[in-house]
Amino acid sequence: MKYPLLKTELPGPRASELISIDHEFVSPSYTRVYDLVVEKAKGVWVHDVDGNIFLDFTAGIAVCATGH
Repeated sequence: MKYPLLKTELPGPRASELISIDHEFVSPSYTRVYDLVVEKAKGVWVHDVDGNIFLDFTAGIAVCATGH
């Protein structure tokens, strides 16, 4: 893999369904900055439940990037 791949609008249909369930049952004090439902990750690649593939940019200054 050399580049990200988007197969659906974001969030995708499966992710939207799971996010709705999350909003129903999880406390709103547990916030999320973005609507991403991760299915798997390896190295710098993150795959969501709808088959979209993202480049992981979550590491930053003073953060130890040890993987997922």
